[in-house]
This record gives sequence, C-alpha cells and structure tokens, in this order.
Amino acid sequence: MKKQYLLLFCSALIGSTFGQTFSDNFDSYAVGDNLAAKSAVWETWSGPNGGADDVKVTNAKAKSGSNSIYFQSTAANGGPADVVLPFGGMRTNGQFSLKMAMNVDAGKNAYFNFQEQTTVGKGYTIDVYFMEDKTLNINNAAAGNLLSVSYPQGQWFEFELKVDLNTNTWDLFIDGTKVGAFQNATRALASMDLFPINGSSFYVDDVSYSYTAYTSTTKNASVTYIDNVIGFLAGANVIPSVEIRNLGTTTITEAEISIKYNGNTLSKKFTGINLAPNGLYSTKFDNALSIVGGSGDVVASIVTVNGGKDDNANDDSKTITINPIVPAKGKMVIGEEATGTWCQWCPRGAVALKTMHDKYDGFFQGIAVHNNDPMENPYYDAAIASKISGYPSALVDRGTKMDPSAMGGDFIKRIQIAPKGVMDIAAKYDAVTKIMSVSVETTIQSDISGDFRIACAIVEDDVTGTTSGYNQSNAYAGGGSGVMGGYEKLPNPVPASQMVYDHVGRLIAPTFAGLPNAFGASATAGQKFVHNFSFEMEPSWEMMQMHIVPMFIDKNGMIDNGGSLPFIDARNKAFKDGTAVLASQALNGPDTRMALQPNPSDKQFEIALFGVINGQSSLEIVDMQGKVVYQSQQLSGKMTIPSQDWSAGVYLVRLNENGQIFQKKFIKN
Repeated sequence: MKKQYLLLFCSALIGSTFGQTFSDNFDSYAVGDNLAAKSAVWETWSGPNGGADDVKVTNAKAKSGSNSIYFQSTAANGGPADVVLPFGGMRTNGQFSLKMAMNVDAGKNAYFNFQEQTTVGKGYTIDVYFMEDKTLNINNAAAGNLLSVSYPQGQWFEFELKVDLNTNTWDLFIDGTKVGAFQNATRALASMDLFPINGSSFYVDDVSYSYTAYTSTTKNASVTYIDNVIGFLAGANVIPSVEIRNLGTTTITEAEISIKYNGNTLSKKFTGINLAPNGLYSTKFDNALSIVGGSGDVVASIVTVNGGKDDNANDDSKTITINPIVPAKGKMVIGEEATGTWCQWCPRGAVALKTMHDKYDGFFQGIAVHNNDPMENPYYDAAIASKISGYPSALVDRGTKMDPSAMGGDFIKRIQIAPKGVMDIAAKYDAVTKIMSVSVETTIQSDISGDFRIACAIVEDDVTGTTSGYNQSNAYAGGGSGVMGGYEKLPNPVPASQMVYDHVGRLIAPTFAGLPNAFGASATAGQKFVHNFSFEMEPSWEMMQMHIVPMFIDKNGMIDNGGSLPFIDARNKAFKDGTAVLASQALNGPDTRMALQPNPSDKQFEIALFGVINGQSSLEIVDMQGKVVYQSQQLSGKMTIPSQDWSAGVYLVRLNENGQIFQKKFIKN
C-alpha cells in the first residue's frame, strides 16, 4: 500500500471470462517461502516478487492444514510486507465474492484494501480496518465510513464479502453470519492488497474468490446507488438522489423512479436521459425525506424504462438499511486532522472534513492542523505529530490515530456518549491590541474526579494565500488515483488561486493537553466553572471567519466533549470573568528548548538542547511519511547527528520532555 509507488501488473486469469475462481490455503508452499516469488498469481505492490514487500509462509498458526501467511508491521509507517491478489481484471458488473480466514492478535490490528484498477495505487475501492478495540471499519476514501461492526480477536474467524456489482450491493459475513451491508461510492474492483499498517499483527489463511460476469439483455436498468440518506443523525431532512445504470444494449431515454422510507414515497419521471449501455445516471428528487431514529429500510425502484417494463426485474429495486442515531444532549465531537500543502495525499483529509461537516453540522468540529506550510502553528503541529504516523492522519476526540476517511465510524460511537460537561462560549475583541478574549463556562453534567482539563482552539475558515506555499500538492490530479471530491479534476499542484482552506487550526491554549486539574480534584453535577483565554490574533487573519473551539478533556487525555461557536455569534453573548488560563511557553514555538545548525545541511548537523535534560526526555527524527530515522534517550546539551545517508527532504526533530513535545524542521540537502 505504498501509495507513492505504482506498478503495472498482469492479472492471472483462472477459469473462463464468465466464470472465475481462485483458492489458496498456502499448504503447497514450504515454510519460509516468499509467497509472491513462488506463486503464479500473488504479486507484491512495488516488486520484484521475493523482495522486501513479499510475505513469508509460516506454520506458526493455520486455520486449515499446516500453513498460513503472517503480517506484522515493523516500520513506523507500516510494512514492509505488501502483497496483492489480482482478480483477473477490473470488474464492474456481475457477481463477486471473497472469503478468507483471519486471526488478529489480541490488542493488535489488521488491514487490507481492494484496488479499483489493475494498476495498483490508481484508486482504492475500499479500505478495511480491523481495529485494536475489535471494531471492523470499512471505508471509502471519497465517501468515508461505509460500515462498522465488531469482530473476534485472538482466534480464527471467516471474513466474507459478497458483491452484486450490478446493483452495487455489498454484503459482509463473519463466520457465515451476515453482519452488515453497504453500497460503495466506487463501482469497480480489480485486486486485494494485504498490508500491515502501524500496530498490525495478523494471520491469513484459506483465501478464495469467485467471479461470474453478467450477460446483457436488450432493455435493462438497475438501481446502483441511493445517495444523501446514509450516515445522517435522527432529525435531519434530506433530499435523496438515486443512481441508475444501463445494463442493457439499448439506450435509455426516460425512466420513472420511486423511493420509499418510513411510510413515505417519492416518485419522479426523468426524460431526455440518453443513457448509453453501461452508463450511469444520477438525479435528485424534488422533495425531502425526514430521517427518524432507529433502523429502517430505504427502497429505490425503477418503475418504467423507455415507457415500459425492462427485461430483468431482479435488479429493478435496491434496499439499504439505515439506522440513524440520536446524539447525546449537548454533545460535540472534535476531529483533528494532520495535513500540509506539500502532502500529495492530503486532499483526502480536506474532503473527509468537508463530508463530516456537511453531514453533522452542529455536532462535529474539524480542525486542520497544518505542517510545514504557511498555515502551520508550530506548537499545535508538534503536539499532534507525536500522536500520528504519516500525513494525512486524524484523531477523533484524541482517540486512535486513523486515516481521515475513517472518522465517520468513531464519530458515530462518540456522539452517543453523554458528556460529563457542556460548554457555553462568549468572546470579545480589542481591535487595537489584536487580543481576542474568550470565556468558556463549563457546566458539569455528572460527577467527575481526577485530572479533567480545559483547552481552547481558534479555527479559521475560508483561508487563502497567494504565495507558492498555498499551492496544494495533489496526487488525485487527472483521476488516476480515483475520485476525490473534485480534486481529480484539478491540476498537481493546485495553484493557490484555486484553493480555499477551511478549519485551519490557528491557535490552541494553554497547551495541547489542556490546563491540569481545571475543575479541582472533583466536581459534582450542576457545578459551573468559568475559564478565560486570551489569544493574540495575526493582522492577516479574518476575524469574521473564526470559530472558537473549547475542549473538555477527561483524565485519560481524550476529549470528553467539544464546543464550537463562530466569533461573530460569540461576541454577542455575555462575557463572564473566571479563572485566567495562561498560555504555555510552548506556544512560543520549539526554539525555547532546541536549536539546529547548520540548517539546511548535507552531511551532519548539531542540535543544541536548552534547559534541564533528564531521564524522562527523548529525541527522535522522522521523515514526512512518519518513518523514524534517528532516536535516542541519551541526551546531552549538544549533539551531532549524521545525516549523510538520509534522502533529501524535510524532517521533523521532536524532543519529548516529560510528555511536552517540542519540534523543529530540518532540511536535508
């Protein structure tokens, strides 16, 4: 899954064009064999087969027979094993199923993805994450979370996906029991990629797949996607849209479509379509559906095609089950995304934040924490960098690091948890001193004890710039890496004149971790606490685009609850005086603890460390993909670091002093 490398491989066909099967239980190989080097079908991501990203056959565990394959992440950014199972070509219609036995070690994770095209890296159909907390998340980079269910750890279980590509219906089975279904924003699949992400340790055995192609009839339309109804919270009013596909050999010029939900039916006749064979057509209805809590079916059906019935009634209707949840009272979830304009995959993070805000406005607040570009806050960047492994990455309420496209799954879990505190925000601004003062009143909802904290961030929308630092690197340009919220239609890089950045994290106080013991040793339900924050605003920042984002942080370091209010609204509320929260020295940037020289440098450089160096301090240097190139706990006032073997580029030097992170950028020539 090394997305920066592409490999054109030839898929091996097993069976005929219309019927294809494959199976491998790994018992035909010798223990220690490199799988792709010995197999006629399996490949490695970057090649050659038998190289560093090949996987070895083992007999340590097996579901059947004696052998399996084992994946463990040994690099900071995952890998090196990275093997691909081609499906014999790019499949866009017909019936496909994949089955395999998996065993994920307790407390670890696992991962694989489906590739959209036969050239790997050109588009991800789905990403499948088996999380440490026994949650299985299936995500699509463009659409976010598609399904979240539980799975067993520390034992063998059977994972199976059955896919009707004609209707874009994906059914998931665990140990033979259907546990969920979804529709996919990407309509094609070509291979499976097994890759151990950071924290992975898992076995795979008994892999098999089957594919049966579809034979077209004369006049046939299918329903392939029902949009703008999934993932919303109860109470939302949405205008649905339906996508149909021409699976016949005759052009479709008109169609009548209906959609039913919660006892209500919407119908519409669409004319002048001119839909060619195998083409897709999507359209919105005129009226809204009201989303209610609890499980319910949404059914879209084709009533007529070209004035009459079509030739195949089996794909005229599509049903999806939605289960909108009711958010906990006063709850807001915070999503922090690590990003940078230099990062070619970071448009994925921008699209993910937009998707979350579009669906969950008022219940979710995203913060884009920029790295190594004009929007960077050095302290905020350094703090979040210590919790991630590569860009883009995201944290939901300071939980497990994840790809930004996976935020939806954690959001659904977090939004249902009743907060222990809710916050009320007010603000005022002195145009002469450029100081924005913020008051946050926290009302305790249930008894708390221990080190609960308060922090506050300032976030700006609609940020633009004219210098080259605002150009957005874009791996999705040209569409070769799949659809990504319109970035596939933009160049690489996207010039600053075409970029608008939202949710930019400008400031955070007093620290990333928050004010210690902000509510005393304990507090009871109903108690109120007021904290005052002061922020010095830059003249170039637009006050009318600012959001104030307080965070109520629990004793485990997770955000129990968040808040968000535009400054234009906060200034109209009554400001309250309370405990002054002073900004940490860390907000002045990393220069308070270390200096680098020469920088840039070619062969070596010197790090000067200021202040007390004790046994709780450590130093590490990572590249922009999160790979650790140097680390040490034996620190001194001055340290000479050899860098001649490093690749040219930007590196992050991180000093961890008793949990406080200081960071500087080093440039290797």
